[in-house]
Amino acid sequence: MKNNEFIKIIDVTKSFPGVKALNNVSFSASSGEALALIGANGAGKSTLMNIIGGVINKDSGKIVLNGKEVNFKSPLDALKNGISFVHQEMALFPSMNIMENIFLTEFPKNSISLIKKKEMEESCKELIGRLSDNLKPHDRVDTLSTGDQQMVEIARALRTNPKLIIFDEPTSSLTDNEKNKLFEIIKRLKSQGSTIIYITHMLDEIYTICDRAIVLRNGETVGGGNLSELTYKDIVKLMIGEKEVEQYYKDHSHVRRDVALKVENLSRTGVLRDISFDLYKGEVVGLWGLLGSGRSETMRSIVGLDPMDSGEIQISINGELKKRPAKDIHRRVGFITENRRYDGLLLPLSVRENMSLANLKSFIGKFGLIDKSKEKKMTEKYIDLLSIKVSDIEQKCETLSGGNQQKVIVGRWLQRSPEVFLMDEPTRGLDVGAKGEIHQLIEDLVTEGAAVVVISSDIDEIMSISDRFLVIYKGKIVANLPRKATKTELMSAATGVALGN
Repeated sequence: MKNNEFIKIIDVTKSFPGVKALNNVSFSASSGEALALIGANGAGKSTLMNIIGGVINKDSGKIVLNGKEVNFKSPLDALKNGISFVHQEMALFPSMNIMENIFLTEFPKNSISLIKKKEMEESCKELIGRLSDNLKPHDRVDTLSTGDQQMVEIARALRTNPKLIIFDEPTSSLTDNEKNKLFEIIKRLKSQGSTIIYITHMLDEIYTICDRAIVLRNGETVGGGNLSELTYKDIVKLMIGEKEVEQYYKDHSHVRRDVALKVENLSRTGVLRDISFDLYKGEVVGLWGLLGSGRSETMRSIVGLDPMDSGEIQISINGELKKRPAKDIHRRVGFITENRRYDGLLLPLSVRENMSLANLKSFIGKFGLIDKSKEKKMTEKYIDLLSIKVSDIEQKCETLSGGNQQKVIVGRWLQRSPEVFLMDEPTRGLDVGAKGEIHQLIEDLVTEGAAVVVISSDIDEIMSISDRFLVIYKGKIVANLPRKATKTELMSAATGVALGN
């Protein structure tokens, strides 16, 4: 650890109704140092960073910045003191362009208070040019991919040349090339004396860019140290206790049954090309492809969220395959979207309301009203089954950690018990333990006869849970590979190498 300590957290405590989120948390970070902040979902990482970033107030404890105690009243207050925050869940204005989003808190103005648009544009070009070769200042945010939107978030954080930058899962939506650019920027920031606090569940990343790690569990600091002295297993054990990580990646043996879903010649100009495949009951199919390959668009088209120009979809109804329109398919499958905050949850509503949203008909009682006691009982059942950390079932979803938000969506579809599940990044933002719980749920579903398609950006994860792989490249399925396929085969097909491209 370097001697020039920039930020020191001393006995910070924070409670919410029914939950003690942080209990006397203490650590420090120095100028020119990258500190990894690690912990399971609900460990208190986001709460702690929101306190440092001025989003919420602590109950007790101290924050010392550059030798002086501070109490930030707002994110702007933290920003003025040299702290920038790259949030996992992006906070961009979709109808505005990149340049406007980056300068939203402080537009450069001339002596008569007119915005200096040329200066903004040039600065914006320089900022986004560090991160991406494809983005332009006037691109509207709602036309960008999730990965490109993340790059805009990062560029906005870099605009003020901050002394402390908090990165919360910054690479969850990035391509390998974008990740490498970000890592180079972080290394440059460290060399210039900036302090980095880096939150991620991708443990390999912290060994690439971080110097030390601090581990939180159940709102308390439970260990850490120099990464040169900590192994992967050391960190996992601190995160989840004495459980071994291998138990979350067991081998499995599934019995494939009848066809549950048949997709034929699904096409959309410029996006999808003649997508055809069969999905069987009792199997997990990994839909593998690089960012922008069309994997999410395939799932969204099947359930009618994105349009399709042509194609036919058949689904098993009472044991017989029947052609159905997308709007009907949507009612018959469980669909976990990639972006849980944008099109997965109604954030201001409670856990109970979100979890029962897809199953309201089953809760209708006398006079056509919702039977609240039945709804409550079902919600509590899946909160317990999925180990969702909530104060009570009326807690608003916007106050949950990302991992617990994801579990609420899973619980919603489990209530419906569909025969087909389409899961787009179901473990995105989850820690090792929570990932294992989702993997076990998938295992239980297919054992009981459900058919599951999973998209994951983590090749190790998708290989560990899938029975076979559909590989998509430039909007077309180019390979159907067995479970014994190698990483090289998957990556070759996903990059067009197998096609000679």
